[in-house]
Amino acid sequence: MKKILFLSLVTLLTCTSASQKVVADERWSTEEYDVVYQEDRNRTAIWTYGSVGTIFIDGLAGVYTDRGSYTGYWVQETSSLRCDTYREGADGKPTYHWGRFEIAFIDPDFPSRWQANIGLCDREPTIRLNGVPMTP
Repeated sequence: MKKILFLSLVTLLTCTSASQKVVADERWSTEEYDVVYQEDRNRTAIWTYGSVGTIFIDGLAGVYTDRGSYTGYWVQETSSLRCDTYREGADGKPTYHWGRFEIAFIDPDFPSRWQANIGLCDREPTIRLNGVPMTP
């Protein structure tokens, strides 16, 4: 009986883990790079773009329906401007190459288009980026 219960628990956990990974498996194309939803860390969704950067979006983790607007920041190893202050980089270490990231989802549910405004350091976001879902 214990063996059957254990196997049932393992099967349930495996199915749960697989479905969460599929739900978070989102990709978008933009004018610059492809963007990939990599993982959730507490309340923060972590996205990557190209092979150069990471975006941290506060409050988006675990939200797959009724998405609205969120704020966060992007980081890279280098950029056109070195900021006076640092932010946590993709590897958990400080980086001085970052900027503000504001995003609004156009469609509330997956797959969703989005529009983001990006800035350098603490400057007002002035660069517009449009994300279009990449669906198989």
